[in-house]
Amino acid sequence: MALRLPNNRGYSMIELLLVLVIVGILAMVGISMLGNRKATAVRSLLDELEGSLSSARQLAVATGHDVNIYTWGTWDTTTTNSMVLAYGDAAQATTDFTSTVNLLLSGKGPNTGTPFSGTVAVPFKTLANDVIQTRARVSVEGSGDWASAMKPVSGKQNSDLTTLPPFSAPLTTTSLTPSPFTSLIADANLLFQGNSEANLQFQDSTDTNGITLPITISGTTQRFNSTFIIEVVGTSPGGLPMPGSPMGLLVVLANSATVYKFYNPGVLEGNGQWRRI
Repeated sequence: MALRLPNNRGYSMIELLLVLVIVGILAMVGISMLGNRKATAVRSLLDELEGSLSSARQLAVATGHDVNIYTWGTWDTTTTNSMVLAYGDAAQATTDFTSTVNLLLSGKGPNTGTPFSGTVAVPFKTLANDVIQTRARVSVEGSGDWASAMKPVSGKQNSDLTTLPPFSAPLTTTSLTPSPFTSLIADANLLFQGNSEANLQFQDSTDTNGITLPITISGTTQRFNSTFIIEVVGTSPGGLPMPGSPMGLLVVLANSATVYKFYNPGVLEGNGQWRRI
C-alpha cells in the first residue's frame, strides 16, 4: 500500500488576503479605541459618580433615615486635599462622621465604636495614576474647565446645551414657568466646589456663590433636597481640559429622585453634539 505524503502546498493567495483583511480590521478597531480613550474616560467617570449618588440614595431607602452627602477637595492626586465624595446617616454627630471618614480614607475600616458608623461610605476619591482620571476630570467652582472644553478648535466647537431638550426650551409646553433646567450650568450649582477638608470640617458650608453642603436625601421621600450638577471634561495627557474635548453632565433637581445624565463626545473625537444617556 502506497504511503500518502502530507500536503505541503501552503496557503493560497485568497487565504493570505483574507488574513491581511482581518488584521487590518483589528488594527483599525484598536486605533479607534485608542483614539477614543478620553471619551471612554468621560463616560466611565460619569457612571462612577452617578453610582456614588445612587448608593447614597439607596442608604436612605434602606434605613428610612436622612442621608447627608459631602464633597471637598480639588482635582489633585498629589496632595492631602484630594477630591472626595462621602455620605452617611444625617443623624450622627459631626465628630463621629469625621472620624469614620478619615479611617476609611486611610484604609483602616469604619469606626465601629460610633453610632451610625456603618452607614458612612467614601465611594469616590481622586487617585494617582488612575487610568480614567488621567483622561477626564471633574470641574470645580472657578476652574474654568467647562469653558475651556467649549472653546473652538480647528474651526469646530462643541454644541451648546441649549440645543438639547430639556435645556433648549426655557418655557414648558403648558405654562410660562421656566424649565427647571434653565441656567443650571453655573458654578453656583456645582456639587464639587473645591472646599478643603480643613475649612469644611464636615459642617454645613455655603459658598459665597454656591449651594449649601451637605446635600440631604430624605429618608421619608428618598428625594434630594437641593438642585445640583456635576461637570466632567476630557483632558490632555498633562491633565488639562482641551478645547473640543468630550464632556459630560449629571443633573439632580430639588425634590427629585432622578439623576439625569448627558454626554457630548466632543468635536475632537466625535460630532460635538449633546445627548441624554
